[in-house]
Amino acid sequence: MASKENQVVLIPAYKPQVMLNTISRELLHQGYDVVVIDDGSGEGYNHIFSELPLDVKIIMHSSNRGKGAALKTGFQYIQENYPDSQGVITADADGQHLVSDIKKTGDRLYNKNNPIIIGGRRFDENVPLHNRLGNTLTRWIFSLMTGVKIYDTQTGLRAFSMATLPALLEIPGDRYEYEMNVLLWAAKNKVHLEEVEIRTVYLDDNYSSHFRVIRDSVLIYSKILKFGLSSTVSYTIDFGMLFLLRSLTRGLGDALSLLVSATGARITSSTCNFTMNKRLVFKSEEKTGKEASQYFFLAGTMLLVNYSLLYLLNILMGWPLWTAKLTVEALLFTSSYAVQKKFIFKAGKNPPLYLERVRRGQK
Repeated sequence: MASKENQVVLIPAYKPQVMLNTISRELLHQGYDVVVIDDGSGEGYNHIFSELPLDVKIIMHSSNRGKGAALKTGFQYIQENYPDSQGVITADADGQHLVSDIKKTGDRLYNKNNPIIIGGRRFDENVPLHNRLGNTLTRWIFSLMTGVKIYDTQTGLRAFSMATLPALLEIPGDRYEYEMNVLLWAAKNKVHLEEVEIRTVYLDDNYSSHFRVIRDSVLIYSKILKFGLSSTVSYTIDFGMLFLLRSLTRGLGDALSLLVSATGARITSSTCNFTMNKRLVFKSEEKTGKEASQYFFLAGTMLLVNYSLLYLLNILMGWPLWTAKLTVEALLFTSSYAVQKKFIFKAGKNPPLYLERVRRGQK
């Protein structure tokens, strides 16, 4: 039976503190149903869960499976047991999300048809430096990958309409990367993301967080890291071929030699780059012929821009070739990724039939 707020708050918890008890009681007092996932916290934390109010539904994982897995367990349970609910609000167990902000995010979902509401923090000078830098980097990467601007891509405070739950259960990822994958899925499928500002709370320099910087960052940034690796290999080939062909064509004169060298190098490296991006980075299922024609049209355009900038910097302005090449490639990296992601390599199958209902905020 859904609560008077007609929304369920889902809290994934791994080795939580007593703050979880306080949050749960306040949410129940506000009229929400509360579902807590014990993600394999262990016997040492049984007292925390046993002290939760009786009205809190607790679901236990026998071992730690990760935040993404815990969220999906909760979504599955809510979908089956709260079919009349208006939506689900996810919140963290460590007290960083104030109950007033949880309510604010849920109210926005309740009053609008938007399927996903994000409670976005603002990272001022009072926030630990590593958190500010991490959020800035992730925000930049997300915007680069999708063209969608969100201030706080790492927030765990989000509200979802019930229509989104089938999709949320299919999105890959079992740990912290899952929350980023949800945003990527929404951006890819043109599901509107609305962001509301919430207060920024860091308790004891975020001591209670279980985020593992190296491992979880690699999971979150895996696609952009693969793209960077693919680009690095291709650029290495491009550099080597450029200087090799330049040394072999000196007799053609500076301008023609540069044109022949840049063209030959780009044809070789582009063929390698196309193969890696299709198979490794974007894992596209589209037909190779269609994507190849689009990719090499992009490559031809990039070659024209590349040669023009090299001619300007190397021949007209006298820059060393290696300096000019590094500068040009740095300028073209972000635009190349964005175009390939948006227009060429469209990974995945056709969207499910319920997607249009999700976009409209319907059940």
